[in-house]
Parts: sequence; structure tokens; C-alpha cells
Amino acid sequence: MTYRKTSTTPGARNSGRPPVSGDLTLSTDARVWKVNQVRSKKAPYQIRWTVAGNVKAASFATVALAERRRSELWQAMRKGEAFDVVSGLPEPELRAAAAKENEKPDPSWWDFSREYMASRWRTAVAKTREGLVDSLATVALAMVESGKKVPTPEETRLAMRWAVVPAHQDEEPPPELVAAYA
Repeated sequence: MTYRKTSTTPGARNSGRPPVSGDLTLSTDARVWKVNQVRSKKAPYQIRWTVAGNVKAASFATVALAERRRSELWQAMRKGEAFDVVSGLPEPELRAAAAKENEKPDPSWWDFSREYMASRWRTAVAKTREGLVDSLATVALAMVESGKKVPTPEETRLAMRWAVVPAHQDEEPPPELVAAYA
């Protein structure tokens, strides 16, 4: 069974499938062959499978890795999962790869501190804000590497106290804190 799913279908809900620029052709017509040994020093074990008549192959360094991948493909076939005709991958693997691509990188410490203080700012009283900023500054001091151009702990603490105030979000740091802020 072969079917097409386009992301531009009017009135369609987001199904969780990966966003694709063109048409995504999926098929449940898949067959997996046994592990073969090929002439290669780096990856002598190969598995082959077909999706809607298109032959796909993957090579592995050990027979155990090849058997594991073959088992994964076999289980996807048994579950009735659709395979992408172009890449030969099961649909859940395509979704996982798309989700990994769309994942945001971890924020820097400064960005995290700013976001955290912005979320707590309205509900915290002045002394609580001061305590939170001191805690964040203490961690920032522990993260600073030692070296020649490292700002003093006092400069780092002052830069941190200035940076996390939500009102200073779009402003440039004061001249005396520029080095520590950078």
C-alpha cells in the first residue's frame, strides 16, 4: 500500500509527521533480507531491504550491529509502520530525526539567568530577587575560567546583577561592566 501525505492539505491537523518541503511518499510494502558479508575492511556486514521496490542498503562493522538494525527494520514491518520510499526509513525514525533537527540548543548561562529572572521578577519581592541574583552570580563565578583577561569576582557579580534585571534587556551595559559582561 502506497499513499501520499502532503503538508499543505487544507483543514488537515498536524499529525506529528516531519515537515517536508515536497511530497512525502510512504509505503508499507517493505521486505528485509538477511545479513550478507561483503568485501570491506571497515564495514564487512551489510543488510539490504526494499521499500516499494526500491533497494536500500546499510553496512556495519560487526555482525551484531547489522543484526540489530535488521531486527529494528523487521519489527517496524511487523507493526505495520510505513516506510519512506526515498530514504527507506520507518516513519517513527523520520519523526525522531525531524524532532532532533528542530530541537533548540541549550542556552548560555547568561541567557538562562535572564529568562529565569524574567519569569520570577513579577512575583518575587525585592529581597527574594536579590537572593536569586546572588545565587546566579555565585554559580557564574564558579563557571568563570582562570586566565589573564578574566574580570575580578566583584566585576563579574556586578555584571550579573545588571544583566538579569528585565528592564535592562535591550540596553547596552554600562562602560565599567562591558569587559565583565562580554
